[in-house]
Amino acid sequence: MSEFIENEAGQKLDIGGIELYYELLGEHHDGPTLVFESGYGVPLENWNSIKDEVSKFSRMFIYDRAGIGKSEMDDRPRHSRQSVDNLRTLLKKAGVKPPYVLVGHSIGGLNVRLFASIYPEEVAGVVLLDSSHEDQNKILPPLFTKEVQEAYFNQFTIEGSLNEIEESLEQVRSSETFGNIPLIVVTGGLQPFHTKESMAAWMRLQEELANLSTNKQHIIVEDAGHAIHIDKPGVVIDILRDILSIVIKNDNR
Repeated sequence: MSEFIENEAGQKLDIGGIELYYELLGEHHDGPTLVFESGYGVPLENWNSIKDEVSKFSRMFIYDRAGIGKSEMDDRPRHSRQSVDNLRTLLKKAGVKPPYVLVGHSIGGLNVRLFASIYPEEVAGVVLLDSSHEDQNKILPPLFTKEVQEAYFNQFTIEGSLNEIEESLEQVRSSETFGNIPLIVVTGGLQPFHTKESMAAWMRLQEELANLSTNKQHIIVEDAGHAIHIDKPGVVIDILRDILSIVIKNDNR
């Protein structure tokens, strides 16, 4: 297996028995690198709605987790701890040095939280885009309609089983808070699959996520759904500019 393979749009690196695909954009920019974690089963094309603009003002690292997109899969578990190990190895092999501003969407938010908990000295800021919460599988399903509840639990076939998702939730449950690492939690306010009760519970869970840092913002994008960066890319681009400004200001103190 080759150590390094070039592709037209990105590169593959061997992180030890498995090759992961990544793209590093805006390499000429100074400051921290924005590192993106996609939602469940979603390849890096998920960030196409914002990557051209974001790479104009920041280094931007996007990648496919094991078994997704152009990345290979092996028999390692597919829970958050393994994903964090894989990502950190990939960043090192790619020569992308900290500090990082971690951006996690949905299930990707679990990986971002665990990374920041284990390696806080490498993390300059965190953005959570409609991120998963460790209590969601306990609290939300009973509040869904029967159809949504069934679809929710049946979705875990693409990347990791329901058991592995539960492992990720438990791993994050015991993780550390962010201290004063700048944190922006972004929540979509327009999610029609929710009932009134489940949406209210989701908002409470999102508020809990915002309390992970003493240096926090919680932004509700009323006319965006779960994929905020696709529904309202301009809003997310502005938020990423903001987190970088906050991080740079902190560094200059």
